[in-house]
Amino acid sequence: MRRDDAPSAWGGYHYEPIDIKAGRGWEERDGEVTGFKTHYAYQMMFYRDLLQAIQGYAPPTARIINVDQEIEEFDPAEFEDEYRSAKAEVERLVAGEEQSEPVLGSHCAQCEWFGRCRDWADATDDPTKVFFIGRTKFGLKQAGVRTVAELSRIDVQKHLAPPFKIPRMGKATLERARRRAQVVLKGEPEIRPGYAFPEAGTAVYFDIEDDPTRAVTYLYGLLEVAGTQTPRFRYFLAEHPDAEERAVREFWDYLAQREDAVYYVYSHKERTTLRRLMEKYGLEQRVFERYVQAEYDLYQKLVVDYSDWPTYSYGIKQIAKQVGFAWRDVDPSGVNSIVWYNDFLSDPSRREVMTRILEYNEDDCRAMVAVKRYFEERAKQGDK
Repeated sequence: MRRDDAPSAWGGYHYEPIDIKAGRGWEERDGEVTGFKTHYAYQMMFYRDLLQAIQGYAPPTARIINVDQEIEEFDPAEFEDEYRSAKAEVERLVAGEEQSEPVLGSHCAQCEWFGRCRDWADATDDPTKVFFIGRTKFGLKQAGVRTVAELSRIDVQKHLAPPFKIPRMGKATLERARRRAQVVLKGEPEIRPGYAFPEAGTAVYFDIEDDPTRAVTYLYGLLEVAGTQTPRFRYFLAEHPDAEERAVREFWDYLAQREDAVYYVYSHKERTTLRRLMEKYGLEQRVFERYVQAEYDLYQKLVVDYSDWPTYSYGIKQIAKQVGFAWRDVDPSGVNSIVWYNDFLSDPSRREVMTRILEYNEDDCRAMVAVKRYFEERAKQGDK
C-alpha cells in the first residue's frame, strides 16, 4: 500500500505491507483485549524486512485487514526481540545448522511433508504420536520423557515439582497423557462406560462447509436417521456467496419446523457459525437456542470424554477410519471442499464439482453415524 507520509529510496513516498486475514488480529478473552496474534505479527514484520531491503525504509507500525474488513494496527517494537530470535532460528534451519522436530496435529494431513513427519515420529517413538501432546513434547523431553514408551510409564508424582516439573502439565494432564500413551502402544481404542445418547424421534447428523477466505458459509448438510427408515441426506446450499443469506434462512426454517430432532455434530464449529450468522442476518434467536439444546457434540461429549485412541488426532477423519468407515472421495478434507467450491465459482457449468462437494459433506455426516454406532455397539457389549 503506497503511503506519502515518509520518504524512501524511491522519493517522497514509501510502501507498507498489508495482509488480508481470515481472522482478527487483536485477541479478546472475557471481553478484554489480551494482545495481538504473534503469528500475524511475525508475518507482517518479515514483510517489513523485505520491503526495507528494497526501498530503504520500514514504517514504524504494521497493519492487517481482518475478516470484518477492518484495518487493525500493532506496534512491531513489542515483538522485535522475539521476532529476531525466531528469524535467526529459521535462518539456521535453512542453512542446515539446526534441525527441527515434527509436531503432529489434526492439521498435518493437509501438508505434503506429513508422510515424512509421521514416519519420523514412528521411527523415534516420539511423544507427539499421542493425542493432545503436540508442542508439550519438548517439555517432556527436557524432563527426560523422550518416547511414547517412557510416557506410558511416567511417574506422575515425580514430575509435579522441580527439577522435573513439566510446563503446562499438571497431575490430571499427565495421568491422561500416560493413559493415552498406553493406548497408542496397545494399538486398540479404550472405551469407558458412562455415556448416553438423547432420546429423539429423528437423529440429524449435521455438518457445515464454509470458506473463511470469502467469509461465506455455503453448505448445511443433514443426514436424517429416523428409526428403521432409510437415512435421508438433505442440504441447503449457496451456489454463490451472494446466496448465503437465502441458504441460511431456508436452513433456519428447517430448524424451526423440527422439534423432535437431536443434532449430532463433531465440533463446536456448527454452533459458533450459526450464532455468527444469526447475528449477521437478524435471525430468530429462539430457533438458535432450541438448536443448542438439541445439539450433541460427538467429539467432546463422546470421543474425548469417554475414549482414547491409538492416534495423534481425534478428528473425524482419524476416528471414523479407526472404526472402518471410508469416504468415497480419494482426498476428502474441508480444505479441499473450499478449493472445489472456488473451482465451481470460476465455472458454474461444472456440476460434477458441486456433486463432489455434496458427496464429501454427506460422507462426513455418515462418518458421524459410524462413530456413534461403534460406541453403541461397545455399550451393548458392556451390558452383556
